[in-house]
Amino acid sequence: MARLLRNPFSLRQCKCLFVSVLLVCAVMVLVALKLHPDLVKAPFYHEISNNAVTSGEKTQTSPNKGTVDQQAGDSDWTDSVQFLPHTEPIVTSTAGDQANKGYKAFATQNLENVINSGPIFYHQKVPSYYPASPISRGDTPVGETQGGVRPMGNLPGNVYMSQGAAPVNPKDTPIFVPERRLVHFDLKGAPPKIDYLQQLIPLIVQLGGTGLLIEYEDMFPYEGVLKSIAATNHYTRAEIRSLLNVAEAYKLEVIPLVQTFGHLEYALKLPQFSHLRENPSVPQALCPSQNESFVLIQNLVDQIMSLHGASKFLHIGCDEVFHMAECAICSLKPKDDIFLSHVHRVASYVTSKYKVKPIIWDDMLRHMTAAALDDAKLGDLVEPMVWVYAEDVYRFAGSYVFDRYAQVFPSFWISSAFKGAFGETMIVPDVTRHLENNLNWLEVGRTESPKFRQGLRGLAITGWQRYDHFSNLCELLPAAIPSLAVNLLTTSRGYYNQSLAPSLYKALSCQKAPRYEKIPELRTSRSDRFLHEKMTMCFFPGAHFFKSTGRILRLEKEIEEFVLLTTKRKGWLTEYSVRHNYSSPARIDELLRDLPYLSGSLNSVAKQTMDMLKQIFDVHTVSEWMEQKLLPLFEKLDRIQMDAATLRSQKYWPVRPLKLFDGWQQYGLNFGSVFNLNETQFSTRH
Repeated sequence: MARLLRNPFSLRQCKCLFVSVLLVCAVMVLVALKLHPDLVKAPFYHEISNNAVTSGEKTQTSPNKGTVDQQAGDSDWTDSVQFLPHTEPIVTSTAGDQANKGYKAFATQNLENVINSGPIFYHQKVPSYYPASPISRGDTPVGETQGGVRPMGNLPGNVYMSQGAAPVNPKDTPIFVPERRLVHFDLKGAPPKIDYLQQLIPLIVQLGGTGLLIEYEDMFPYEGVLKSIAATNHYTRAEIRSLLNVAEAYKLEVIPLVQTFGHLEYALKLPQFSHLRENPSVPQALCPSQNESFVLIQNLVDQIMSLHGASKFLHIGCDEVFHMAECAICSLKPKDDIFLSHVHRVASYVTSKYKVKPIIWDDMLRHMTAAALDDAKLGDLVEPMVWVYAEDVYRFAGSYVFDRYAQVFPSFWISSAFKGAFGETMIVPDVTRHLENNLNWLEVGRTESPKFRQGLRGLAITGWQRYDHFSNLCELLPAAIPSLAVNLLTTSRGYYNQSLAPSLYKALSCQKAPRYEKIPELRTSRSDRFLHEKMTMCFFPGAHFFKSTGRILRLEKEIEEFVLLTTKRKGWLTEYSVRHNYSSPARIDELLRDLPYLSGSLNSVAKQTMDMLKQIFDVHTVSEWMEQKLLPLFEKLDRIQMDAATLRSQKYWPVRPLKLFDGWQQYGLNFGSVFNLNETQFSTRH
C-alpha cells in the first residue's frame, strides 16, 4: 500500500481510464435507447394521455364488434362512449363491422363545430349559440344498430390513475359509460339569465353531455288558474323557447321535471291552493284524496308539456313525500297504497295524453317489496331514478334495491350530483366528494345494469339550487362549473385519469401553462378540493365569480377568527364587558387594529360580487345571495364597532363589585332568594 502511494497513476493512465469509462457509458445509453426508444420523448401530457387510455396498440374486441381506436385524451370524446341497450334487443350482423369502422369519422365530422370550435370565453360577446350545421351527439350514428353495445377497451371501471399511464390488461373490467348523461338545471327561485344558460350548452356538449333535466318550479310562466304560482321574475315563454332551440341545435335531449306529489311548496303555500295540503300546517305535500289535487297536477303537467312537446320523457318527481296519511280521509289508508295509487294515476295521465315515459325519484319505493310494486303495475308505467349523492352509494341504495327493481322495471336511471348536495348554505362545491360519488355510481351502474332487461337508461347529474322552496340558496351555478366539468367528463368517459387533462382544460378555456399538463389530484390530495388554485387561469362562463368565491371563503374565515379572538378569547370586548359597559379603552384600541382592513376588504368583495353576478342573475337573486352570505359578515363587524365605540366613550367607571345581572329569573335562577339579598344589594355602590 505504501508503495502504491509513493507511485500514483501516471497522467496517461488516468486519461485511458477516463476514456474507458466514457465508452462504457455510451454503450449503456445505446442499449437503453434500443430497448426503450420512448425515453427520448418529452413527457408532455398529450403523450401521457395517449398511454393512459391504451397500451400503445388497438384494443382487441369481439369479432362482431370490430375494433375501436382509443385516441389521446384530446380527441373525440365520442370514441370513449359505451352505449347501453335501448328497448330493442341487441342485433348483430355483418353491417356492424362497417358501422363501427365509420363511426369515428361520422362523429368527428358532425361534432367538430362544438368539440374543436375553441374555448368560449365568458368575458367575450358570443355572437351566436347556434352551430353552423346540424350536430349529432353521437349516441346513434348512421348505420349503427339501436341497442348495440360498443366496445370500450379494457380499462377498469371506476378507475383513477395519478399522473401516468396504467398498464392495460385484457382481464380488466371494461369501461362503463351511461348512454344518456343529463345535466340538471334547478331553477327554483333564482333563475340564471337565459343568455348564461345558452352559453353553457356548448360546454356541456363538449364535456360529453347528451341532455338536460330542467326543473322550473316557480320560474315557469304559468297562465290561467296557475298564474299566481309563477314568481314575479319568472322566465317568459319566448326565453324558454330560445333555450330549447339552442339545446335542439346541439342535439341535447331535454327532459322537463315537474313535482306532482311532494315538494309542492311553491303552489301549496298560496291561499288559493292551501286547502289541498295533506297537512294544513305544512305546504309540502298535497292530499291525493281530493279531486282538486289531481286537477292541479293536470294543469301543471299540461302547461309544462305545452313547451316540451318533443320530449320523450317527463320526470314527475314524487321524492321526499314527508306528509302522507295525515288528513281525515288518507289516515284510513296505508301510506304505501296512497303513494302507489297516486303515482299510478299521474303516470297514466301523462302516458295516455302525451305518449311520454314518466320518470320518478325512487326514494319512496326503496322499502317496498317487488310484489307491491308489481301489483301497482308501476313497471309498465314509470322508470325509477335512483338517487344517492353521498360517496358510498350502496350504503343508501344497497344491491338488494336493484335486485328488487329489476323484478319490476325493465330499465332504470341513476342520479349523482355536481352541487347542492353536501350543505344547504355552501358557497362552492367540494369537487372531491362529488367526483367520488360519480365514480362510485359508474361502478354501481356497471354492476347493476345487467340485472335489468333493458339495462341502464341514463345518468342525471343534479345541481340543486335549494334543498326545497323555503331553503337558502346553495352554491350558485357559475361557482359549480368546474365541478360540473370534472364530473360530466368523468361520467362521459367512464374514468378519471391523466388522459382527461387536455379535454378538461380545453372545455374550461384554460390558458396554456405547465399547471394544465396534469389533471387535478382530487383523490390523492385534498388540499385543493374546491379547485380554486387549479382554475386561476381558466375563463369558462362565470369564471370570475367562481374565483371570487375563494376570496370570500378566505375573508369569511378571517372575520370569524377576528370575532372569536375579539369577543371570546380576549377579555375586554366580551358580552360581559358590553353588558356592564366596563372595559379598558387602550385594550379596545389594540383589539380593533385589524377592523379597518377587514371592513374595507369585505366592502370591496361585496361590490365586486355584485358586478360579477349582475351579468348572470337578476337583481333579486344577487341581493338574496349577498344577504345570505355577505350580510352576516357585515353585521358581525358592525356590532363589534358599535360595542367598541360605546366602551371607549366611557370616561369614569364604578368601583367593584358591578351590578348583579338581573335577568337570571327567566332561566329559573333566583339569586335574591338563594343569597338572601334585598333590592338595594342588587345595585352597585358608586
